[in-house]
Amino acid sequence: MNSLMTVYSNLNNVYNNQGKYEKAIEYSLKGLKKAEKEKNEGWISYFNTELSLDYHDYESYQKGVYFGKKALKINERKKNVDAGLIWKTLNAIAINYDDWNKSDSALLYHKKVFNYFKGKDTLKIGSTYNNIGNTLLKKKKYKEAKHWLTTGLRISELKSSVESAKKDNRFFYEKATLYTNLATIESELNNFFEAEKLFVKAHHFATNSMSAEKLRDLYWQRAKFFTKAKKFKLATEDHEKYIKLRDSVFDVKRAETFAELEAKYQTEKKEKELLKVKTKVAERENEIKRKNTQFVILSLIVAGLLIISYLIYRQQKLKNKQQKQEFELKSAIAKIETQNELQEQRLQISRDLHDNIGSQLTFIISSVDNIKYAFDITNSRLDNKLSGISDFAKSTIVELRDTIWAMNKSEITFEDLQIRIHNFIEKAKIAKTDINFNFTVDYQLKECKFSSVEGMNIYRTIQEAINNSMKYANSKTISIDIKPNQDDIEILISDDGLGFKIDEVLLGNGIANMRKRISDVNGLFYIQSNENQGTKIKITIPKKCKKA
Repeated sequence: MNSLMTVYSNLNNVYNNQGKYEKAIEYSLKGLKKAEKEKNEGWISYFNTELSLDYHDYESYQKGVYFGKKALKINERKKNVDAGLIWKTLNAIAINYDDWNKSDSALLYHKKVFNYFKGKDTLKIGSTYNNIGNTLLKKKKYKEAKHWLTTGLRISELKSSVESAKKDNRFFYEKATLYTNLATIESELNNFFEAEKLFVKAHHFATNSMSAEKLRDLYWQRAKFFTKAKKFKLATEDHEKYIKLRDSVFDVKRAETFAELEAKYQTEKKEKELLKVKTKVAERENEIKRKNTQFVILSLIVAGLLIISYLIYRQQKLKNKQQKQEFELKSAIAKIETQNELQEQRLQISRDLHDNIGSQLTFIISSVDNIKYAFDITNSRLDNKLSGISDFAKSTIVELRDTIWAMNKSEITFEDLQIRIHNFIEKAKIAKTDINFNFTVDYQLKECKFSSVEGMNIYRTIQEAINNSMKYANSKTISIDIKPNQDDIEILISDDGLGFKIDEVLLGNGIANMRKRISDVNGLFYIQSNENQGTKIKITIPKKCKKA
């Protein structure tokens, strides 16, 4: 029988991680029923704790506390308390109180854990530090929260190194929680750069945790961060992911299923009482038969009430359906209006850049050129300085046009990107006539598309790589080859120049910027160079482009 309850436990864990809480609760209730029948207190406590955690994830915190306290009552009356089990129970109660906005009760139950764990044993309860930090974060005690969260992270890392722990779902789940909370603190303190780095780590661990709860928490907190950082497109995307994930869990049908499951459990638990009721009903049947007239009248009344109830139910169902359709329509209209507003803002900004900054740069170029031609400048240093200013302004105009080009597009096809790179290379050929350029793009990529930000990041990275080769490599040939590679797009930029020893050279901001741009499009950046053997840069980005 223990093996059957183990199966129920495993199925509960699988469905909980998938966010299918109605199935998780179904198997916990089956396990609890079996454990109560066998009077096995260990399993009764275990399944009550699992129900507490399941209801927490479903945001039904009052029920979560109820089942958690049932488990705690069983654990505390045992002579030899299992510290690990009582920790899990206390943790379940505390996180329900925490998300129920009862932070004082949450902290009380979290800190009860330390009555059972001392010294090195605290390695086993790293998540308690995180949960206390999470509660303090909600109370806006950021400094104190960061202390607890940082301690939890150190414990997690120490535990992994000491135990050589396998990186399973639990490992990623714990790290996702810690990094999401730390990133949220930095966001609240307006440390946007640090927050964004921490959210990148949080996303990695949340994805690998295979937990719908962790992804849901990440998208919600990161959407708020992107809104504060005025990255509205990214904020909208994360908010939509959060809504989609949340709606997949919290819909009306599932709520009804939960109610049915719990009702079924309570019904089965009271089978004896129902049998007694049935006996009384049987005893009264004879009396009902003797009162046919009253029974017919009562039946007609009941039938009338049923018809009226059905009509009311049907009307309410139609009303609910209509309200749902109206809500979906309003949401769709609001989304379209938001997209239109963002597009208008992009166009307005690009017009302002072109009309104001562009015209000012043109005026600077014209003024510098007029100065050079209007005066007989004999000072070569001054002449070179003026020429440098003019060239810099012209270069800035080119960069500005590239930016405006990207801003005016909601998406960029690979064909657009290819033309832009080709034009840049043609200009480079004029500037460096002694360098031979080879540029190839596989025809299969012609119909691929990117967002304007993604396209601009790819273009700027290729542009920076070519500029570096032209300025520093003293190369004769520069090659750019772009092709598909299974599920990725592979970009290879190579030259036959001087090269350098990567381990002995301090890489500048240019390469750091290239790495950052490719990271922003979820790509990978590699650089390989040796003295007198040239330099190779390999960029791999996911092939998530749409077909035209």
